[in-house]
Amino acid sequence: MRIALVDDEKTQKELLKTYIGKELSSLGDKGYKISEFDSGESFLESFKEGLFDLIILDIYMGKLTGMEVAYRVRAVDEHVIIAFCTSSNEFASESYEVNAKHYLRKPITEESVSKMFRRFDLDLIEKNRVINLPDGKSIMLRKVLYTEYSNHNVCIYSADEGCHRIRISQGSIEELLTAHGHFCSPYKGTVVNFYAVEFVSEDSVKLTDGTVLPLTRRRQKEFKDAYTKFRFNRMRKETGTI
Repeated sequence: MRIALVDDEKTQKELLKTYIGKELSSLGDKGYKISEFDSGESFLESFKEGLFDLIILDIYMGKLTGMEVAYRVRAVDEHVIIAFCTSSNEFASESYEVNAKHYLRKPITEESVSKMFRRFDLDLIEKNRVINLPDGKSIMLRKVLYTEYSNHNVCIYSADEGCHRIRISQGSIEELLTAHGHFCSPYKGTVVNFYAVEFVSEDSVKLTDGTVLPLTRRRQKEFKDAYTKFRFNRMRKETGTI
């Protein structure tokens, strides 16, 4: 999960960061990333659609209030979850206008942070996760089937768009995708989305669209171990044992 904390109170931000880390670890998210910002202005300078899954905004900050920041975020990103963290209920009703999912009251406690996350649909967050490619195109990760590298270009295959070709190195696309935990390479030059895998044999990987890709002996153990871990964690989430 990719989270932005926007708050000009350093002690509150550090406390929130600690509680979020504990909560996400208990929910099985070991690859979460938290980015910190001291003002709404500094946050908006780096913000773009699909960059974060959750944005937690303090309302009372410098020139731009958290509410003003939220309006600007919503103008370009309708999927990101917005939550407010404040000592006042003054903007509680207005928060609905930006489809805020939670109103976290200060002083923050570990229990209040836990309750906040348990109100979120974390599976839906993952399903809607979008990444921005270097060419400016946004893609929904769940829709990616696999990627294939050739002549300094990568073809990103998805179920609904076919091939989107982009000039990027194989190392860069692997780093971009594998950071999300459900991508792995069965052979050099290709990355597969585990959500698109139907069956794994000794020497091949069959995808849900019927595509069959080779699984080399060199990468067989790494790929199978990662896929087994992915299926185990997915089963735990579905059965509510996390």
